[in-house]
Amino acid sequence: MKTALECLPCYLRQTLRVARISTTDPKLQLEALRRVAELTNGMDMERTPPENSVSVYQAIAEITGCADPYLAIKRQSNEQALALLPDIRREVERSDDPLALALRLAIGGNIIDYGAMHSFDIDAALKRCLSAPFALDDSLELIQRVRSLGKGAKVLYLADNSGEIVYDSLVVEALVDQGCEVTVVVKSGPIINDALLADAHASGLEETARIMENGTACPGTPLDSCTPELLQAFNEAELIISKGQGNFETLSEVEAEIYFLLTVKCSVVGAHLADISGKLPEDLPGSGELVLFHYKGSSSQGEGNS
Repeated sequence: MKTALECLPCYLRQTLRVARISTTDPKLQLEALRRVAELTNGMDMERTPPENSVSVYQAIAEITGCADPYLAIKRQSNEQALALLPDIRREVERSDDPLALALRLAIGGNIIDYGAMHSFDIDAALKRCLSAPFALDDSLELIQRVRSLGKGAKVLYLADNSGEIVYDSLVVEALVDQGCEVTVVVKSGPIINDALLADAHASGLEETARIMENGTACPGTPLDSCTPELLQAFNEAELIISKGQGNFETLSEVEAEIYFLLTVKCSVVGAHLADISGKLPEDLPGSGELVLFHYKGSSSQGEGNS
């Protein structure tokens, strides 16, 4: 997905929000805004929005001296999710189809995104995801795919944000129960509220899955910048599941088969998703649509993968 004109003012809005979290000094906040405004003048619009955002967040960190402004918020998100987890896990275990319910809850948890949204109600989002229709729904296909895999099948799960990674653990547990060997991928450096190694450990994922860093501090998975280890795991995986908008934005034009799980929180993402899936743009306005989309590779774009 290419950077759109709408992304440029969004970078400035994010800059002001993050600068205010990072420092109380209005002079530094203004300096950060001016620096990012300069960066937008020279941005390569052919790159993905998450890739362009890396320089934005680096500039804010350099000016404010705060490398991980969302650290306290990430810890709070994890704690909140872990407090809810026992009750949610019991619901999943009692379900007629634990994997189907776990997928729904993981997609609902994708509302935890401080890059795309300033505030949200996670309790309301989780309740809504239990009954709300999907704007794109390839869940049955994914479930059938999982059940067709042989024991020990390699599944790559690209995590997105802290907090929601706790809900991801329910999907991972369901995959492991089906006999899959799951590798969960997190970022290598702080960027917005994306999950890091510490968040994966806080969620207890290491008890059921292998945890791997992707080698970037990008709010997505830009394969050209990832580690050789990640690229090997990506190429060897029998099933790839990708969580969140950032991962979708960086992988929506690659030559790979991927199941994208996300809550759509941006009109630009919604329009691009509609274009490559064959859906009508009005079905994906970017106002919180739940999506589970089977992407079959860039050669299938515009042919209605779903």
